[in-house]
Order: sequence, then structure tokens, then C-alpha cells
Amino acid sequence: MPVFFAFSDESGKYKKERTDKFILKNPYYCRSVVLLEAGDWIKLKDEFYRLKKDLLSIDHQQEVKWSYIWSLFKHSQKGEEIPKNKPYFHLRNHSLDLLIDFIRKVLQFLSECRSCHIMFTLTFNDREKTKPLEMKKIAKYHIGHVWDLAEKEMRKIPESVCIFFFNREEPALEKCLKEVFFEIYRESPPEKYSRIKDSLNFEYFPQSFGGQVADYCAGVLNGCCRLYPQSIDFFRNQIWPKIPKEKNEALGYGIAEIPKNSKNRAYLKGILEEIFVTEEKNYRVSLDAKLK
Repeated sequence: MPVFFAFSDESGKYKKERTDKFILKNPYYCRSVVLLEAGDWIKLKDEFYRLKKDLLSIDHQQEVKWSYIWSLFKHSQKGEEIPKNKPYFHLRNHSLDLLIDFIRKVLQFLSECRSCHIMFTLTFNDREKTKPLEMKKIAKYHIGHVWDLAEKEMRKIPESVCIFFFNREEPALEKCLKEVFFEIYRESPPEKYSRIKDSLNFEYFPQSFGGQVADYCAGVLNGCCRLYPQSIDFFRNQIWPKIPKEKNEALGYGIAEIPKNSKNRAYLKGILEEIFVTEEKNYRVSLDAKLK
């Protein structure tokens, strides 16, 4: 029986009542799911930790989060020393381009993995695009879409089953996700999610290879929506081929706006179109060179 693991993480934040300051910092709330067959997960996990040691010379327990790179970049822009109390202090002597290359190589592992699927859901925090909904309702829409999608993908593979894992979140959000999980199962007929394990699992990030790649994917989508060059590079070359498509269309399937509506889908389509018309010379750029 083929067993698949689905790892989920977020990038950006969402709140029901969103101030201009909040929206400026968090224009998007993105969630990613990285789906891997168990055998591939074992192989890629070993390659991931080997790469971390060989390329970065750091212990497997030391985190390399997507957000850490941009925090380091901002410190360097301002000519600041990296404070010892920051969680990315251990990366202070690494070049930004080396860290970007590490992420690229990790995402290339996913790109070359036959069983890998990468799924996205995205909420626009602009008050004109998304009305003030409770976090629980937004989370239910996000999770409901990817579970529907994971179920469809599992049914293409005889006798397969999928187990979901979420990165640890702040207590209020974890509680919200747990409540959403139980509501979805309580409200759904048993056959609706027959290929998804009926349990909710939270993982400690540094010990989870899957959680870390889900972090990278969510961060890349968020960066793409802001048209950041490195995010466009990764999205086009490593991630896009792994997004599930229905009738050759990813929009509304492997990547979907939440809540679903035609206006926001058109807006998301416009962002994707802009991503794919960007010339390579404009997204293959060096972060270290920007600091000189």
C-alpha cells in the first residue's frame, strides 16, 4: 500500500480585522503542501541533511528558514551586526548567495522527485479583496481545498493513503487548526476523505525535513506575489512543474485563491502571468551583489 506524507506550512499572516500597517507587512497569507511518497521522503531527507552539512557546514538541527535569509539581508543592508539572540545568528558568516543556492538545490530535489506534488492556497489580505472572516473560517477553506485535492491525487494511485503533518504554530493557531480538522471530518461523509489518515499531526520544525521544504515553498509563493526575483526563479524552474494541474490548468486546482471567487482568481492569474513574462536576466540576480 503506497503511503504518502503531506507537509504543510504557512507564509504571511491573516487576521479578521486588518489595519493598513498589517496589510503592508502581510499583503498575502499563503499555505503550501508538499506531498511525497514515503520511500522518496526517506531518500530526500538523507540528501537534505547531507547537503546542509556539506554546503553550509551546519548541524542538521540548525534551521535554515526562508525568512532567515531575508532577515539577514535586511541587517546587511543597514550595516548591522547580527544580534546573538536572533534564531539565525548561526548563519551570520554565510553568504546570502550560498544560502539561496542551498534552497535552490533543495527545491531541485523536489523537482526531480517523481512522487512529489506541491499545492498552494492563497488569501489576499487587501480588505477590498477579502472581507473580514474569522481565522477559523479562512483556515477551513485552506485545509478543505488541499484535502480535496490530496484525496483526488490519492485516488489516482491504487490503495494509497496520505498522512498530513503541520509545522508547529502559535497556540491559538494550532487550536484553530485542530478545531477545523474535527469540523471537516464531522461534517463530511466517511467516503469523502477515505484516502486521508484521520489524524492531525504537528511537527517540531528543526527535526522535520518535510516541514522545512514546505516552509521554502510557502515562502517562494509569497515572494512571487511580491515579484521578488529569487522567488520567481524558484517558482518557475523548480516548483511550477510539480504543481498538480487539471486539464493542464493549475489555477483553481494546484494553486487556488481562498476564499474562492472570480475576481480574486483573475487577480491571481494576473500575478502568475507577470511571473512568467519576466525575463531571466531580471530574476537571476545576486543578493550579495545588491549589498555592494
